Amino acid sequence: MDRIREAVTKARKDRVSAGTPAAGASPLQRFQHSPHRPAEAFAEVACDFDRFAEHRIISNEQDPVLNAYRVLRTRVLQKMEEKNWRTLAVISPGSGAGKTVTAINLAIAVGSKQGSRATLVDLDFYRPRVAEYLGVRNAPSILDYFEGAASLSDVTVKPDLPDVLLIANERVSRRGAEHLTSAKADELIARTINDFGSRIVIFDMSPMLGCDDTIAFLPKVDCVLLVVASGQSREPEIRESIRLLNGVNVVGTVLNKAPPEAMIGAQYY
Repeated sequence: MDRIREAVTKARKDRVSAGTPAAGASPLQRFQHSPHRPAEAFAEVACDFDRFAEHRIISNEQDPVLNAYRVLRTRVLQKMEEKNWRTLAVISPGSGAGKTVTAINLAIAVGSKQGSRATLVDLDFYRPRVAEYLGVRNAPSILDYFEGAASLSDVTVKPDLPDVLLIANERVSRRGAEHLTSAKADELIARTINDFGSRIVIFDMSPMLGCDDTIAFLPKVDCVLLVVASGQSREPEIRESIRLLNGVNVVGTVLNKAPPEAMIGAQYY
């Protein structure tokens, strides 16, 4: 826990003390704009829709889960558009809360709205699961981009989902905080918005209380969505996460795994 608190302090000091124009500029200001790349410009990959139900992923327009995520999509986009925010980190206190499922389903719901492209990025370097849950095989890894072995365009693919771009990962790394505080992280944010034409960029992050990756990256994103699991996320963990989020823009909280009788109006508050 001390290491996480030290990371919070350092990240906040870095954000406040960045004095030069290059360091103080936002990621979007540090990279020049170029024309949006159409979805067809990216390599296409196939999802395994037969596995979607297994992981509680939206599978079709008749899926009852879709309506709940449309409501979430609308509320999140409304709050973000009020502030002209474009980047969203999906986080949870610990593992198993359902943040990856939430990030994927929110991206699908956003992409299904006409004219709204979502870019989904797997930045959980401890348990990357986005490609696995989508059933995408042999997807390029964002770690290749961070390590200089591939360009951002090379690791971005177009799954057979409505207007969703995917930057996946299937490798574990203990250098997450280092990567996520680098200039390449700034480029990632700028390019996905300026060049890829994303209405929203959704980052699936590592759990808050276990490593410093997420804490290191949060100063770079506009806002976060906190995911907790009923009966699983413990109150001290939630309170500590909220404390660590002091000064961070939180657009809302998703309650997962609640019993049916508690679900009316409780998915989002």
